[in-house]
Amino acid sequence: MKIKLLFIFIVSHTVLVAQQGMSLSEAIKTALANNLQLQIARNDAQVAHNNNIPGNAGMLPTVTFNASDNPSLTNINQKYANGTSIEKKNVFNNGLSANILGTYTLFDGQKMYATKHKLEALDMVGFNLLKSQIQTTISKVIISYSNIIRQQQYLEVVKQLNELSNQRLEIVKARQVAGLANNTDLYLAQLDLETRKQSLLSQEAIIKNAFTDLNVILSLKADSIYKVEAFVLRGAPLLKSELDSMIKQNPDLMLAQNQLDIAEQTQKEIAAARLPLIKLTGAYNYNLTQSQAGFTLLNQSNGPQAGLSLSVPLFTGSVNAHNYTNAQLNVQSSEWRQQSTMQIIQGSYVQAWQNYNTTLLQLQSDEVAIATAKSYMDLMQQRFKNGQNTVIELKEAQRSYEETYYRYINNQYIAKLAETQLLGLTGQLAN
Repeated sequence: MKIKLLFIFIVSHTVLVAQQGMSLSEAIKTALANNLQLQIARNDAQVAHNNNIPGNAGMLPTVTFNASDNPSLTNINQKYANGTSIEKKNVFNNGLSANILGTYTLFDGQKMYATKHKLEALDMVGFNLLKSQIQTTISKVIISYSNIIRQQQYLEVVKQLNELSNQRLEIVKARQVAGLANNTDLYLAQLDLETRKQSLLSQEAIIKNAFTDLNVILSLKADSIYKVEAFVLRGAPLLKSELDSMIKQNPDLMLAQNQLDIAEQTQKEIAAARLPLIKLTGAYNYNLTQSQAGFTLLNQSNGPQAGLSLSVPLFTGSVNAHNYTNAQLNVQSSEWRQQSTMQIIQGSYVQAWQNYNTTLLQLQSDEVAIATAKSYMDLMQQRFKNGQNTVIELKEAQRSYEETYYRYINNQYIAKLAETQLLGLTGQLAN
């Protein structure tokens, strides 16, 4: 019933979002709730956590109950020294035994402690893999969501220029009627308008595909279309001094450390296999044997039992020695992987910061450039209405405005991507 109600809530929430629009935070929440890869990562992390118990490391005693009952029919032919003899067929016999057996490892070369530390490292692997998957999912949502915003903003520019092309064509037609324009201007205006119409159709198709990409991540219907927000960077600009101190929280770097811990604990487990194994055993036994004929008709015993067992590996065909050597090599490889991961993360971090910082400066320049290009295009549009310039000059002014505005939109997108990458590299997206 709870699962059904949860399903109804998710479906109704999705429909509501599709009708009213979806903010970036809502898109992230939807992805975290619906994304199947994330659900798999959650289960894997839970399995690793469930396995992290002392019993799996052999640190706790084991207690078992054993019982057996073995009835049988036998033919007896017995002769004794005193001259007595017994000869019977189909004699019923029964042997009943039961015991409670407890075993506790007193010493195993500290293998149990190494195994427990290994289980803790595996638990952290599951946690960090889940965190990495969460960050990957959030990053994909932000990138896809921001791409929709970028394409929609560019669509508005295309629509604006399409309207201007319409106006220009009408002006040329009016001027041609008045004998002030020739067919060259008319053909150029018509061709430009058709080009703008094609650009409009292409841009609308690009936006639909961008929505499909996001819907796949959100596990929504592929052709769902909804309102999105404008570009929003993370409040105040990021500070490099703060990010530098957070780089160690990178999930991939923490995973590399987990793998090194696992390799080191595996090495200790293998080393322990070369040491003696001492176990304490205790039991309570009950045995009952019954027979309808024969020398012993009833035999019953019960009582406690305790003991120590010692196992010393004297020769294993050099298997332990080779396993230990391989474990040492695995530890060394894990150390190198950790160093390599750190180098890759540091390189990506430096590049992301440079992109972020540079793009923020470019955005300031773009805002001035857009205002200038808009004023220039308006001026050329007015001059064209007054017959003071040509179609080509007006078209060049519009092209300049389009390129400037697209650069501004694209730089906004790049800044958002760089910000997202920086937050991901420092493990902050999942916080």
